[in-house]
Amino acid sequence: MLMIDQWGKRAVRMLAPEGGISRAHFLCIRRVTNVNRIYRSRNLRIALAVAWLLALGSAIALRETGMWFQSRAAVVGLGTALGGAAGNLVDIWHRHSVVDFIDLRWWPVFNFADVGIVGGLLLAFWP
Repeated sequence: MLMIDQWGKRAVRMLAPEGGISRAHFLCIRRVTNVNRIYRSRNLRIALAVAWLLALGSAIALRETGMWFQSRAAVVGLGTALGGAAGNLVDIWHRHSVVDFIDLRWWPVFNFADVGIVGGLLLAFWP
């Protein structure tokens, strides 16, 4: 998921001006760069990286102890969610911003990392 997310963001940065490039009836590819002042804080970036590592460690511990995430789908879901989170973390760490580009016109603009996080967690916790 990390590589897919970074590829998508790179393609949009190269091909799309700030704003839209494709306007279908239900989907628009629209580059939105989320620049948040807090992303410039080195302490926040370190805290986010530590939180990601703690989430990874917790998931591994829960899997290895047999308490949770025993199915193959759950493991794939966790990997997808952690990869998506890593994609946004890479952007925050290196660019101090996050590029979103998928616009459904009825939901806030998002990116592949967001899809991976939400979809992966749904898969990981599906009964």
